[in-house]
Amino acid sequence: MTPSGAGNGEIPAVAAPVEYRHDLDGLRAVAILLVAVYHVWVHRVSGGVDIFLLLSGYFVGGALVRGFAVGRPVELRTYVPRLARRLLPVLLVVLGVVVCASWIVLPRTRWADMSWETLASLGYWENWRLAASGQAYGAPDVLQSPLQHVWSLSVQGQLFGALPLVLLGVAALARGLAPESRTRLLRWAVAFLAVASFTYATVMVQLDQGFAYYDTAARAWEYLAGVLLSFGAGVRLARRWSALLGWLGLAIVLAAGVLVDGQAQFPGPQALVPLAGAALLVLSGGDGGSKGPGRILAWRPLSRAGRYAYAYYLWHWPVLVLTIAVRDRPVGWLAGTGVLVLSGLLAWATYHLVEASLRRAPAPRARVRWTWGSRVAFAVVVALGVGTVAAPAVWLQHVQALRGSASVAGDPAMLAKYPGALAVVDPKDYTYDASLPPIPDPVAASEDKVRAVFEACGTPAGDANVTVCSWGDLDAERVVTVVGGSHAEQWIDALAAIGEEEGFRVDSVIKWACALFDGTEGVEELLVDPTCRQWNRDVFRLLERRVPDVVFTTATRPATDGETSKEKVPGAYVAAWERLARSGIRTVAVRDTPWTGTDPVACVAEVGSGSPSCQVARSAVLDEVSPLELFEPPAGTVFLDLDDVLCPDDSCPFVQGGRIVYRDQHHLTATYATSVAPVLRDRLGPALGWW
Repeated sequence: MTPSGAGNGEIPAVAAPVEYRHDLDGLRAVAILLVAVYHVWVHRVSGGVDIFLLLSGYFVGGALVRGFAVGRPVELRTYVPRLARRLLPVLLVVLGVVVCASWIVLPRTRWADMSWETLASLGYWENWRLAASGQAYGAPDVLQSPLQHVWSLSVQGQLFGALPLVLLGVAALARGLAPESRTRLLRWAVAFLAVASFTYATVMVQLDQGFAYYDTAARAWEYLAGVLLSFGAGVRLARRWSALLGWLGLAIVLAAGVLVDGQAQFPGPQALVPLAGAALLVLSGGDGGSKGPGRILAWRPLSRAGRYAYAYYLWHWPVLVLTIAVRDRPVGWLAGTGVLVLSGLLAWATYHLVEASLRRAPAPRARVRWTWGSRVAFAVVVALGVGTVAAPAVWLQHVQALRGSASVAGDPAMLAKYPGALAVVDPKDYTYDASLPPIPDPVAASEDKVRAVFEACGTPAGDANVTVCSWGDLDAERVVTVVGGSHAEQWIDALAAIGEEEGFRVDSVIKWACALFDGTEGVEELLVDPTCRQWNRDVFRLLERRVPDVVFTTATRPATDGETSKEKVPGAYVAAWERLARSGIRTVAVRDTPWTGTDPVACVAEVGSGSPSCQVARSAVLDEVSPLELFEPPAGTVFLDLDDVLCPDDSCPFVQGGRIVYRDQHHLTATYATSVAPVLRDRLGPALGWW
């Protein structure tokens, strides 16, 4: 997002400004309105963020390269403070308000994530946090972060910092060259980096589009395209051609969100569509007289609205997400209009009370008296800055302490006080005090995962390496290998406890978001991560070489939209079991845990563990008859079904025997899963004939 006032290169302050482009201020206003409208109602990617990156390259990057061309290199000691002065005050105000509002509106189970989001936003690495967590960019809902949109500002901030370093490197290479040669070398360097970034983005979109969406290296070409355009700043086309290009560009900008699916295809070649539209408007030079769109975009109300674009972008998403959280449902036309209007009012106030006030304030070394408004704005920004860092840090320390205490739930002695699943299976022998708060604390539940997660025993997205870890009786001859994604992984601690008691080793071969499959039937549906296919190939080579006694994996998965059942046994799963049988390996396939479609931990935190609302109907998440009962297992395969424990009678409660069952919508807490171990032991032994 190009901050207001950057249109003439004010931020770098190293070169004489070019003619001010009021029409591009209007383009900024159009782009931010597209972003907001698409977020509120259309739920697609409009291309507005991509346009902002191009304009940032044109304005901010362009001012830098113009200074370089006339022999004035970037002075980082002045560039960085001026850049921070433009970007940080408004960001700090928005972050401070959003943190306070989130603590009021959102359940405390989400405060830890909000704390990390806040620190990541302030440190300009929010895009990498989202990329690492695999959070998809989609329609706003009650579970999305109010700060998810800051990813684009993080990308922009990183590029603002990277380009001066590129210029310093080129300056070192160009020492002694004539000005024209220096400029030519710089132009080729920027073009090379843009092509390299575009090529990288094209490849990454095919390999892992979710990661590429937030990847700075994959986004750099959009910014550098604006820098390349700035080399032609001042060039004027014939008025007739200027008008034609301008109207074509505006039409493309307005239609880009419909023409391409940015959510699934950006920042690959399809991102050229909105960038081409913006580039045509830039090249048209705002000319074309009354026949071109420049006059409309330069219309005073529209161009003046462009100065609020940065603040509006920062406000609109948290206002939307928090509104949805309060209403507990998507916004319609009336509420959506309210979101847009409120965001505009907040942007107007932030611009005039903070951004403009601090812009009028003197530089740190200037001997000029501060105005009263500048002093107040500065004090507010400093206070919010300190609070924005301190409050999340304190809360994260508190959460860390709670998560450390939650680990005692794996102690068998805790079964007497918090029997968990045993209170359902054997309520006469396992009773508990319902007045006690559940374990783990809801605040810590989201990180209550099996040991394998914290000991780096899983393969992350985008990686096909096979990682093997061992648990249970490490000296035993019998081996059970847990293979698959996180839904197989969640049983490792329970199996390890059984292995120590019954004398078998538990090996784990896990890749998150990747099930064990073979063949081609329905495989595309299973490829959430493109590297999953290669990982499966390597896993089969490993298993066929080691030949464990048993492979433990998941047997079912949720049915897709349009299917009549809620669960299914994918054909690619069956092919995997048959292949294992041909290698002399038995398979234990367990029915998948229910996908609740809600936030169980938030429910427990908000209304209490004893509330009848903290459960889902069994019929809403599971088929009346298990698909495993309708399916004849292949030779060497046995089925296990534990969902009668998770969903006794007609409901699936979120707390059993004092233990919180789910850590998110569909994963079990390690605290609860360990309480299922006795039940799993009683069913696994007879199924295998081992005890």
